Amino acid sequence: MDWINKFYSTTGKWWGPAEQKITPRDYRRLSNTKKLTKNHLKDVLELGASYGNTAAVFAEDGLHITAIEISDRIDFAENHKQKEYKGSLTFIKEDFYKIKLQHQFDTVCYWNGFGIGTDENQRSLLRKAAKEWLTKDGSLIMDVLNPFVWTKWDKDEEHKKANPDLGYNFNVSQKIEFDPIQNRMYDTWWETDKPEKKYTQTIRCYSPADLLLLVEGTGLKVVYMEVEGEIIDWTNKIPPHHSIQKNHEYLVQLQIG
Repeated sequence: MDWINKFYSTTGKWWGPAEQKITPRDYRRLSNTKKLTKNHLKDVLELGASYGNTAAVFAEDGLHITAIEISDRIDFAENHKQKEYKGSLTFIKEDFYKIKLQHQFDTVCYWNGFGIGTDENQRSLLRKAAKEWLTKDGSLIMDVLNPFVWTKWDKDEEHKKANPDLGYNFNVSQKIEFDPIQNRMYDTWWETDKPEKKYTQTIRCYSPADLLLLVEGTGLKVVYMEVEGEIIDWTNKIPPHHSIQKNHEYLVQLQIG
């Protein structure tokens, strides 16, 4: 997983001035977390916090949040650090696979990043959440990439022109590829005039059935899945036109058990 810091730090340099701001997505994440935990949350751990936008919204709501990010994207969170919050906000620039934390959390969140590395990396992360991070009745809430949509995006390529007025200062290009054997997406970016220097992130995608198998033996169990507010009932056949057929990720809640 040597590519992680390089990819997110480099693309953060390209996009950080534009994207280190709070958006409706951050408020949706807070709303979903409060809904799934029935508002019984106080101490939150966020994995892969990126620019710190979602963490700031949680702290603004009165929660005590510790946000971990390995890449230089977290350097853009300075504007969040300088604000006063109803709760508290702590940023840690570190590898969350290696970090040792001093207390447990009633909620752990992992937005838009689960699947980095191998299946065993994911199981290791889930075991760490169960044994070290979560309180007895706590929840791990995370996004999972949906292979049914990523496979449709295979070979898609896009070129995005700089827009300095919005903070996008680089002309960049993107190509998506999907490996149907490993159910893995490859998302490659480069500065358009420097095609020889490309940066790729690769993330394992899991169908709900695959995720249920992955979780076995980790100390956690899946208790809920949804996509855009529509429940995923993994015990029955999905009805026609279900939202999972058109969304690139879905939301999962896990608890100790």
